[in-house]
Amino acid sequence: MAELIQKVYAQALFDAAVEENLLEKTKSELDTLASVFSEQPLFLTLLSSPAVTREEKAQMLRETISGKVEPILYNFFRVLADEQRTGFFPQIQQTFTALYRDYHNILPVTAVTAVPMTSGQTEKLSAKLSALSGKNVLLENKVDASLIGGVLLQYDGHELDGSVRERLDSLRRNLTRIVL
Repeated sequence: MAELIQKVYAQALFDAAVEENLLEKTKSELDTLASVFSEQPLFLTLLSSPAVTREEKAQMLRETISGKVEPILYNFFRVLADEQRTGFFPQIQQTFTALYRDYHNILPVTAVTAVPMTSGQTEKLSAKLSALSGKNVLLENKVDASLIGGVLLQYDGHELDGSVRERLDSLRRNLTRIVL
């Protein structure tokens, strides 16, 4: 049920933003609100509470985001508050981001390495992955010294492990299988 709710609301906002030619602005404002709400979770809790009247929720939204975000996003929050769906906002924002990435053919990839990648390495890897995937790769580098060397790529729920640690683990598994 929750997954359906987040998809329906995210798709509705996405479609409206595209129709109004406000996709980039809406995405930016949505990300900003997500950051603010993660720091102030009580605000979403209040907007979700049945103990707070519709009028009080409307006033809270007027005082906090009216005039600071595009009307499309303000009205979206009014609907979420009226329908007591603001508690789903983090999931709606994530689903909206996925729709945005699909629309722009963006593939987020995390490259986990033992040491930080240089900007040249990042650019080369991003270009190679873009050529292989046919997508615009958005590459993020994370560091995990336990990898020893090589790279672990994570994208769309998949992992490609080309780390030295994985090679050593594989060798260990093979040797154990042969010896036992």
